[in-house]
Amino acid sequence: MAGFYRALTADALLSPGMLAEAVTPQCAGPDRVFGTGNAWGLGFGIGDDGYGMGGLGGSYGGANTVGGYTVGFVTGSAGNHDRVDKLENTLRECVGLGPIPAA
Repeated sequence: MAGFYRALTADALLSPGMLAEAVTPQCAGPDRVFGTGNAWGLGFGIGDDGYGMGGLGGSYGGANTVGGYTVGFVTGSAGNHDRVDKLENTLRECVGLGPIPAA
């Protein structure tokens, strides 16, 4: 199982230097649409606990570096991110973590 998990993580695909650059904030500040603070790495949002990117319709892909897991969710119908939040909270409960921290 550990080999399978390693095959799915970013560090298996990118060199340590490239991953470090990708998750380093390239720009940060308030989102002018939603008003919340955010930071961007190379092509995805980054935070204190990991990095990822939500998509239109509720899709999401990301990694939680504190919890040591990755999540990928692709929808078959339009919606918001409530479904992936429920999925991720279920995963977090299975690995002994609390719910996703509120934004």
